[in-house]
Amino acid sequence: MALVTLADMFFRFSALGLLIALVLFNWPRLTHFERLLSVALATSLTCFLLLTQPLPEWRFNPLRNLFLAGTELLPLILCACAWYLITQRVPHWLTLSWGRWLLGYAVLASSSVFLIYGGNTHWHTLMHLFSAFAMCAALYYCLANFNDDLVHSRRRMRLILAAFALLHCLVLVGFELSTSLIRRDPIYLLANAVFVFCLLLLLTGMSRPAVGDNGNPSQTAQQTLPVPAHWLTTYEALQTLLAQGIYRQPELTIGLLAERLDIPTHQLRTLINQQLGCKNFSHFINQYRLAYAAEQLRDLTHARTAILSIAYDAGFNSIGPFNRAFKQAYALTPGDYRRQHLSAVQSSSKDCTGS
Repeated sequence: MALVTLADMFFRFSALGLLIALVLFNWPRLTHFERLLSVALATSLTCFLLLTQPLPEWRFNPLRNLFLAGTELLPLILCACAWYLITQRVPHWLTLSWGRWLLGYAVLASSSVFLIYGGNTHWHTLMHLFSAFAMCAALYYCLANFNDDLVHSRRRMRLILAAFALLHCLVLVGFELSTSLIRRDPIYLLANAVFVFCLLLLLTGMSRPAVGDNGNPSQTAQQTLPVPAHWLTTYEALQTLLAQGIYRQPELTIGLLAERLDIPTHQLRTLINQQLGCKNFSHFINQYRLAYAAEQLRDLTHARTAILSIAYDAGFNSIGPFNRAFKQAYALTPGDYRRQHLSAVQSSSKDCTGS
């Protein structure tokens, strides 16, 4: 067996060992949906590693179609992981029985085609198109609003997933456009195995629990901690700017706010995340904008002010995001909220007058 092939097998099966250890190590800290995603991702990545072995006789293995079916699902699972990483919620349709059955039948049908016919079908080409779309979507999820993310570990994970998605897209396009046998080239296969091994090694290093993390998945909410003495001046300056209404600036970013405070951006991220309990800068700023807008909607002197004007004055760029954020925060649309509170104020005034 050639030295390149031996090295490839070493990194490939070392990656499998790291993958198993990574899932088992993080298992107690994962929610039910996260465990399902982890098992799906680990299974698909295992299929990918086994399918692309450099041994020539492996191409005639009867299990090859099984591993091909699992490998074709890898981009879609990676896209789902990227989406969940950013949104931190389960899609509503997956909480319904018909959604779970639909997903199960789709996976079963796709896998059956590969198990029966292998890769010699139009479905294989169509799956490549789905894969390219899924990787582009994953790339978008990872890079969109990257600067707003205040959780350092999640920012690193975004970059890793984005790099993997971009590389996968390039490899997929290269395979389809290439007329050579690069996919069976020993050097290429070795580079592929080394990349996956390094990726899993990096993820293993990132999986170390933070100080004070007891591994209980029920305690994932960010705790607001006392402000350390060396940050007290910065914290007071931040509170002063917020009291002055800096959040009403529509183009406010964490970089601009850090400049006003004369501190590095990463320090401000840490302060807002660890001491103020916020994981996203836009959510942090919007809570002040929404509180200001709610105060204006409750004020009788602004009873005839257009809601759009109040949204702009609070710092929102358009009415759509304002309406969605307001309803999520107060369980009422801005119009309903205004009518409810102004009616209560007017009824209270009539009662006082009558008495």
